[in-house]
Amino acid sequence: MKDRRLLQLAQELEWLGCKVGHYGAETSGPAADILHERQRELLATADKVERELKDAIRFNLSTLVGVEYYSLEQALDSIARLLVAVEDIKQSAAALPAPELPPKVRQFSRLVEDYVSEALPTAA
Repeated sequence: MKDRRLLQLAQELEWLGCKVGHYGAETSGPAADILHERQRELLATADKVERELKDAIRFNLSTLVGVEYYSLEQALDSIARLLVAVEDIKQSAAALPAPELPPKVRQFSRLVEDYVSEALPTAA
């Protein structure tokens, strides 16, 4: 899997989620327009993350599993947790205002960082 791409998308998702949370109380005017634009961008980014995770399983399963470092079960469990978190973020973003969104996207970024660091072999 392209770990760099996944990390980049997680950071983008975090930034957008915080922006949606920031503008979440606005219901009219220019701030509301910005909110709806950020909401669309966040949902599109969440879809990209979801596709990236699913493609990793579908097309290149071997990159999920280091021969000695990461079992298939661990890899699939980690990806399942990430997919559940993305779906939770999408549902929160769809229901405005979304004050719980910033903590969720921050937690998701940490999950991605943990996933990527677990997948890397450690020096003995």
